[in-house]
Amino acid sequence: MVSNEEVLVELTSSAKLKHLLDEVVQLKKQVQRIADALEKQQDRKSYQAAYYKKRKAAKAAKVVRLPNKDRHCLDGPRDPRLPHAAWAKQLKKFAERGLSVYNFISWLAWTWNQKTYEHSPITKSGGYFHVLIGMSGGKPLRAKYSERDVTGHMRVSRFSRLEQLDTLRDALFWKWTFVVLCEIVNEAEEEGWFEALGESWTKPLKIALGSLGCYEIKGEIFDPCERDLEVASKTYGWLRPTLEMNWSAFLRGLFSKEEPFTLPP
Repeated sequence: MVSNEEVLVELTSSAKLKHLLDEVVQLKKQVQRIADALEKQQDRKSYQAAYYKKRKAAKAAKVVRLPNKDRHCLDGPRDPRLPHAAWAKQLKKFAERGLSVYNFISWLAWTWNQKTYEHSPITKSGGYFHVLIGMSGGKPLRAKYSERDVTGHMRVSRFSRLEQLDTLRDALFWKWTFVVLCEIVNEAEEEGWFEALGESWTKPLKIALGSLGCYEIKGEIFDPCERDLEVASKTYGWLRPTLEMNWSAFLRGLFSKEEPFTLPP
């Protein structure tokens, strides 16, 4: 027969064992919480490391952009640092993909304005174009231009005043095609595939080059510098649809928020 004292000892031992087991369980939970916290901390460190690595790479990519010259971005000689040969190869890729010449002009304008220099040569705000005309203390100096100043787009059927011809002649668009597009076309013309592109490509490009394009239509040569009102009215009227598509593609590319018509490397 078990005595009361023996029963009491047995109950006491069971209670102690249960209490001990409860403490082990609580300890296990605490260890798990610590492990979870350490894992989250490690994840946060990994995230931060990846984030700062990405920022560093983006900063490095920005550093390799060309420093802007301390002058008007479209005046003077061509910038020999521009990768005209590489851009000519991109022209070929656009044609091979079945994209249009206007798609290429948009891409080229974006690449030149958004990806090439440390400071975008042309920005836009308040309804005006702000064109880089020099540098001061490492910051760009800009002058204000209207859209007509940039493109030369005249919404007239005939020219009646020499001032209208001045607007067309002095447009920044012709300076841009001289500085950027002309050398690309010169590079491409050396290749046999260029002429095979056909007039849907060669015509808009020659017209975009203005005086340098020497595009002939109905016995007249299109020249933005033409001073004869009658001749200028004829050529402008005949070529206005193509000119407007060139200008539209150019403006669309300048301020696109992302690379238009992205090409594979």
